[in-house]
Amino acid sequence: MTIFVRARFEARAGRRADFEEIVLALTARAAEEAGTLSYRWFAPDHGGYLVIEQYADTAAALAHNERSADLLARVEDSAEMVFAELYGTLGPELLAWVAAHPQVTAYPDFTGRAGSTTAQG
Repeated sequence: MTIFVRARFEARAGRRADFEEIVLALTARAAEEAGTLSYRWFAPDHGGYLVIEQYADTAAALAHNERSADLLARVEDSAEMVFAELYGTLGPELLAWVAAHPQVTAYPDFTGRAGSTTAQG
């Protein structure tokens, strides 16, 4: 099942250029990943950034994070993740990541039955 990610970042004071360099490098890597279906960044003029990502499945999302671990480790120094939302049927690894980050919310697939979602509870 397809996984969607939407995340918002605010560049730290004086670190906007550093963050933008990281974003460009992440985008270039994502373009080479078969399981990354879409990876787009949006930015108004005030230093806020929004990324929308689409992966073929949980494995593809995890592969992107592993492949880009060096760049993702640098993000915290140059920007703050204000919020993130993950949509779809998430595997246990992604659910654990969501649980460890209070600014992140998981939205499981809607099944059409009241009170019923996928195995994400």
